[in-house]
Amino acid sequence: MASVEEVKANVAASVDGAGRAVTGIQQINDQLDDALARLRITAVGSFHPSIAIAIAHLEQARTRLDEAGTLTRAAMDSADTYRMII
Repeated sequence: MASVEEVKANVAASVDGAGRAVTGIQQINDQLDDALARLRITAVGSFHPSIAIAIAHLEQARTRLDEAGTLTRAAMDSADTYRMII
């Protein structure tokens, strides 16, 4: 059985890893924002359904990434709370 200090260290390592994941999510989100901006500028005046679908998919991906980041930060907060309690 792990000691309290080992548990705290493992929780801290998990929070650190989740923090790195949040940073990666933000970087990907920034890249999606750039891609969306370029696609929207390129598509001005075009009413082709394929470009509208592409934009919609990128927006949905960005929304889901935002949700993933929010959930990950909430998990980090909960894990930090647990670490302080034990």
